[in-house]
Amino acid sequence: MLGPGPLIAIDVVLLYTTLGPLVLFAIYVLFDSLDRSGKPVRQSQDEITGKKDPAVWTNDDIDLYMDRI
Repeated sequence: MLGPGPLIAIDVVLLYTTLGPLVLFAIYVLFDSLDRSGKPVRQSQDEITGKKDPAVWTNDDIDLYMDRI
């Protein structure tokens, strides 16, 4: 049977391997939420250039394009 020292060491290792990632994730979420408070939402490329990617055109977009030709 193991003594109390190795059992405590095993418990600490198990505790760190299970709770460690959760604590790090919580810290990451906290810093991420603090960082977003003052920044506007990132603009899409469509809003920046004023053009829409032809791969995601709707039927209305195609009709508008065909009317201009």
